[in-house]
Amino acid sequence: MKPGIYDGCPDTDYHSAPGVSSSILKEMGRSPAHCRAKRDGDRDKRTKALDTGIILHCAVLEPERFARDYALPPMRINYPNALATVEELKSRCETEGLPKTGKKDDLITRLREHDKDIELWDDILAEYRENKILLSESDMELCQGVMASVAAHGKAMKAFQGGVAERTLVWEDEATGELCRARMDYYREDLGMIFDLKSCRDARHDPFQRDIPRYGYHISAAMYLEGARACGLKATGFAWLAIEKEPPYAIGLYMASAEMLMEGDDRFREYLDLYHACRETGSWPAYAEEFRTIELPAWATGQQD
Repeated sequence: MKPGIYDGCPDTDYHSAPGVSSSILKEMGRSPAHCRAKRDGDRDKRTKALDTGIILHCAVLEPERFARDYALPPMRINYPNALATVEELKSRCETEGLPKTGKKDDLITRLREHDKDIELWDDILAEYRENKILLSESDMELCQGVMASVAAHGKAMKAFQGGVAERTLVWEDEATGELCRARMDYYREDLGMIFDLKSCRDARHDPFQRDIPRYGYHISAAMYLEGARACGLKATGFAWLAIEKEPPYAIGLYMASAEMLMEGDDRFREYLDLYHACRETGSWPAYAEEFRTIELPAWATGQQD
């Protein structure tokens, strides 16, 4: 992807594109070696939490696409003649006078050869998956609960109106020449605001405040603002909509302070400069190679207040 602004860019295209993103760059806080491993895809493991976050973003930020692309799986009760389990397949084989030995795939092949019109549950699911991404009942309940919570929250609902969802930014950093990329959850050009949706366990002020430095949210915020300005967009503020993942799906609204964004920008510049230096030298060190004296933490010795 060349420097510019991209709307409607698929997730797979964005994540496979060249350039450094905030999720890659923040690994510099651990070590350059971890950063390179993240960049090269060696630390990108699919997790339930990650998949849930992607689904929730779609449900809240792109509800029309969510309705088009996601659905519950079909119900077995609506297909009483469909064969699903190995036991059901073996029973049908026995009824049809066919051998009932072998694995599930062997049984299905045997039955298909005998009766091309046989109804199989695997075929029904495959047909559904061609057009929809199937969700579990719990995931669908979560999405619907969060969507209803946002719709009933005046300020949150207004935040996600009149803007653009999932806008991708690609720019060349002026100081280092590094290609950078960012994907804004929601951008309001009329306000010059970037809104970031965060699902969490606890959206109260103090717990979410602790999450910001723990996950480097302020670093991402600073990088997104930098990218928006580099692409010629108005960008003066950053806000989070923290939404709990359990009923009542409570929402916390938080604006990043100027001081927080300055700290985030300092870390962003520090990490990007280090990233550039590592790329130039080809050296991506991990931890210190010398032995260091280590003490018990204060809490373990009773010295902590």
